[in-house]
Amino acid sequence: MWTQHADGGLVTIGPDGWPIEADLDTPDFDTVPGWRPVAEGVRHIGGTHDEPPAGVTAEMLCGRLVTVPRRLRRREPVLFDCSACWHVWLGVD
Repeated sequence: MWTQHADGGLVTIGPDGWPIEADLDTPDFDTVPGWRPVAEGVRHIGGTHDEPPAGVTAEMLCGRLVTVPRRLRRREPVLFDCSACWHVWLGVD
């Protein structure tokens, strides 16, 4: 959840109920609940709270399609977070 102040600043409400300053240019997916898959080193925000079943293709907030692998694989390292998913999550046009 986020709110916008009169000065234009965005504040994200964290899981503990306290405000977290949200920087539009610096995604912080650790404050986003739900499924956050990694595709080719980029962490996205999934459209569901939980990971879908194996073999299902799901659309991320940015529009990228990610297919859930049928087998457990080694976790892919996160190089950076998707800024397009972050902007959609915050409701920024």
